[in-house]
Amino acid sequence: MAPSKFLKKSKSPASILKRSPLRTRANGRVSARHIIPRPRHALPPIPEYCRSAYHDLLSSNQDSDEDADADDQDFEQEEETERPTFMWEDEKTLVSDLLHDDADQQSKHNIKLISLVDSLQTSFTHHSKDLLDDIADTLVPAVNTVKRAHQILHHQVDDGYALGILEFDEGCKKLEAVTISGHNEIKKAYVASQAKMQNLLKQLEQAHARRDQLCMDFEKALDQLADPVLDSLRALPSRAERTIETLEKNYKRIEKDSGSGGGGKNSSSDKYLKGLLSKFAI
Repeated sequence: MAPSKFLKKSKSPASILKRSPLRTRANGRVSARHIIPRPRHALPPIPEYCRSAYHDLLSSNQDSDEDADADDQDFEQEEETERPTFMWEDEKTLVSDLLHDDADQQSKHNIKLISLVDSLQTSFTHHSKDLLDDIADTLVPAVNTVKRAHQILHHQVDDGYALGILEFDEGCKKLEAVTISGHNEIKKAYVASQAKMQNLLKQLEQAHARRDQLCMDFEKALDQLADPVLDSLRALPSRAERTIETLEKNYKRIEKDSGSGGGGKNSSSDKYLKGLLSKFAI
């Protein structure tokens, strides 16, 4: 970038120096008012990116490295003696100076807010008066009633009435103690009855289990006794038939023998056979 163009863009030689109220030195930041003023006609320091072109236009026959070192030294010396074209007051910065218009707008806005708040003052005052009236209407009668009650208790209540109240309180306490003791006894009885009921239920369950076992044992024993009897009853008709056949055979044999032997023996054998048949018939 050419030096002429750089100077055209900066409207005044001191415009570059107006960018900050502080300048940087090798040992830190120093306030602008402590910097030694420089003449107003002095040109601003040439930036690093423009220094080589400007130096080539003025002295093309000299060595570029020596000129760069000399320009650096000159720039450092001028930077130490530079200061802005206007003084900065205490506690005032460029930011506050640039924001001066915003501060005016903010002050106008604050004035509007204050006016709005002031307009609400009347309504708040009336409301506070109404609240005070409500408080007075509520608290004053209550306070007067309490005062009258204290006066009546202080002047009109006698010792007998006070003793009666104390006796009544003592009786209430005794009744409360009796009621509490009765409640505790009922609670203990309830707990004992619950435990007894649990024990009885357990015993009843055991009795039911024993009854079921006895029923099973009885049925088993009855089956063992009834099976032989049933078997004998089932076999009884066949046994009776065999007995009848045997008796008939004996009867025929005896009848045959009696026909060949005589009549006395026949009558006795007939009676014997009839008796046997009558027993089987029953």
